[in-house]
Amino acid sequence: MTTPGYAYVCKRPSEEDLDLLWAALLAGIAGYVDAICYLRLGGAFAANMTGNLVEVGLAAAQGQWGDALWCASLLASFLFGVLAARLVLRTQHSARLSLLLEAAIIVAAATGVLGIAAVPVLAASMALQNEAVTHGIVALNVGFITGDLQTLGERLIPAAAPGEPRKRDNRVWLLLTILVFYAAGAAIGALLAGWGEAALILPAALLATAALPPERWTGLAAARH
Repeated sequence: MTTPGYAYVCKRPSEEDLDLLWAALLAGIAGYVDAICYLRLGGAFAANMTGNLVEVGLAAAQGQWGDALWCASLLASFLFGVLAARLVLRTQHSARLSLLLEAAIIVAAATGVLGIAAVPVLAASMALQNEAVTHGIVALNVGFITGDLQTLGERLIPAAAPGEPRKRDNRVWLLLTILVFYAAGAAIGALLAGWGEAALILPAALLATAALPPERWTGLAAARH
């Protein structure tokens, strides 16, 4: 029973709430996809380019030039994805298309038809995601974990300094969310890695479901940062 004269209005999520939700979702997807790629698709990463660069050096030092070139190709694929994402953001002024393209790419990889080529393709999709996040959503990189840890430390120091006024720093919570959900996504990916490439259907479905609703609920109509 409703009170006469009272109309319930469904409140739009605040920008801070949307930032937190997107950070959690996309960091989780990055960790999940990295786990599947590492455990099931050749021992390399789709989102963690630092790890791939280390593998290039290790393989080269051991004279394993095929492995070195393989990991280097993932760096090139990621760079291509960055360029494609910037073009999309420049022409569409929205992160939505980048995220939907990413979902479509992950679905293609999940079918198994791409074979080992799924990894460089997924690396490009993670670049699409990173650019969408950095320039269209929360202005933080959900795949650059080393940088996120550094930024977190820089923001924690002033908060802990004596004599400094205490105030809520939303960036600290965003960074913590990214770190926790990246690890959680990797853990879930490891648990479901037995499904092989088919396990990639889960992040693709979550991503598409999150990106498709109207801008009122996603904040994806235009770049906000």
